[in-house]
Amino acid sequence: MIGPPSLVHRATHQAMGTIYEVTIAGEDGPYAAEAARAVFREIDRLETLLSRFNPCSEISRINRLMPGESLAIGIETYECLFLGERMRAETEGAFDINVRGGFRGESRRLPLDLIQTEGRFEAGLIAEESASAKDLDLDLGGIAKGYALDLSLAVLADWSIENALVHGGTSTAIGIGAAPDQAAGWPVGVGGGWPGADTPRRILLSGRAVSGSGIEVKGRHILDPRTGRPAEGHIAAWASHPSGAVADALSTAFMVMSTGNVEQYCRNHPEVWALVVRDYGNCRAFGKKVNKF
Repeated sequence: MIGPPSLVHRATHQAMGTIYEVTIAGEDGPYAAEAARAVFREIDRLETLLSRFNPCSEISRINRLMPGESLAIGIETYECLFLGERMRAETEGAFDINVRGGFRGESRRLPLDLIQTEGRFEAGLIAEESASAKDLDLDLGGIAKGYALDLSLAVLADWSIENALVHGGTSTAIGIGAAPDQAAGWPVGVGGGWPGADTPRRILLSGRAVSGSGIEVKGRHILDPRTGRPAEGHIAAWASHPSGAVADALSTAFMVMSTGNVEQYCRNHPEVWALVVRDYGNCRAFGKKVNKF
């Protein structure tokens, strides 16, 4: 049974060290509740694979590999590692899932071989003299939450949900369809209260995600992978992309990158929208692919 479009159902769940919320519009209450529970089961499953704090997770087991050793992994871990390496290359090292590892001072590829053969996925630590246990300390904290949101949409699609917003800890959100009182998407706050003549306060999400990072809550906790020191590029950054995982990674990278490099990245990737805060009152937005109001 489908409810009237004005109905909105919300459910929350704690996972990955934060609170996830699913908002579903236009569906019968019990049906929406079951769909939300299916989303939360998927997020819990991903946490068992991707959390570095779980010693049995695939990421923790990869971190314990010795040079020349390999480990069979699932498609989800493979996709996160592959995307992490792609984002490292695209941002010239400003984003790095191995930021806690031993490499500093240059953008260097992940010391792993990622192999896909006949449906089998494998990660192996490269057997080189330079590759040792201390060189590998993977942390998917800058990508896993957004990846979980991407897979949440796949679950909602299985339930034929057409209008929904899912967020993780309010810092990363992804939307499909539209809220009942909107024609073009789900309103999500950006800008964080930072002053600026052209700074949007909200954007409409539909078929895309947004993620934000900043120093207001945790201070300068984001490290520049290239130096090992706290990032100095920006004091706050938001990124929007059709993929939650990519948006999650880019909001971290944009904290590290210079304003000019963020602008160039958005010019080279027209599907990306960015808002960065250099200092108080100095905000810049780049890209034209998001409805702002």
